[in-house]
Amino acid sequence: MDARLSRRRVLALGSGLVVAGVATALGLTGARRCNQNPTAGGASTATPQAGPTPTPSPIATPAPTRPETTSPTPTAMPTAVPATPTPTTSRPQWTLEVLRQPVSSGPADRPLVALTIDDGWSSRDAVLSVLQNKDVHATFFLTGRALVGDSGFIARALAAGCEIGNHTMDHYTLTDKSKAYIQKDLQDFEDLVRSVVPLATTKPYMRPSGGSLNATVIDAAADAGYRPILWSVSAGDGSATTTPDEMTQNVLGGARPGAIILLHFGPRAVVALPGIIDGLRARKLEPVTVTVLFGGAG
Repeated sequence: MDARLSRRRVLALGSGLVVAGVATALGLTGARRCNQNPTAGGASTATPQAGPTPTPSPIATPAPTRPETTSPTPTAMPTAVPATPTPTTSRPQWTLEVLRQPVSSGPADRPLVALTIDDGWSSRDAVLSVLQNKDVHATFFLTGRALVGDSGFIARALAAGCEIGNHTMDHYTLTDKSKAYIQKDLQDFEDLVRSVVPLATTKPYMRPSGGSLNATVIDAAADAGYRPILWSVSAGDGSATTTPDEMTQNVLGGARPGAIILLHFGPRAVVALPGIIDGLRARKLEPVTVTVLFGGAG
């Protein structure tokens, strides 16, 4: 009997060693279990942390006079997931010679007009909401200083199908600046856009403050990959006294196929835009981006 008991104990001990070996191979030891993330199913739920929103460098000198100077707190909106921006190759691939030719209108062979909206000092999301409700994509010539504290608007605009042109970082008149200053002003805003949506670009579109150009501005922009995009029709909201009704009349009175239309972000644009868009469509003119006007994919 002692021999049989000893044999059973040996077998039991051997079985225990086998089970322990299998558990170790499958990673089921107590130490392994303690190292797992204590979530449902034991799966890791680590979430990448978003980097801080970039803020343009503060400028010591005061901002120039502009039509819409109020800058209310941006409308609270859920953070948009940036859509994949339109690939650079869909935009015009202009040669250096063409980049040195400022343009104020596009091809007139189709019933299209480019809707461009400048600056971004106020009413950004309200303007974007009007465009979304009307199913219109526009080109925003944004300036960096106007987006201090709300550079995320770049991502929201791109996610809504609009495109971004370069209206410089500082928004100063460029005709008295050096080539180096002009190119840095453009590059700083391009860097800001890319810091928000890495694959986005403002090239090849730039618009100088006030539309002011000279040979230095043209050459500096062209060498940096930009063509000055001016306008053929203005809403007239560069004047603080222009009413939304007058803005609408100004645009509809001058719109023709190939026109580039200029407005500015602000409360008056929010009021005027629905009538402008409806009026253009009543005239069989569709408002589009600069890229689409020049034959690229929007």
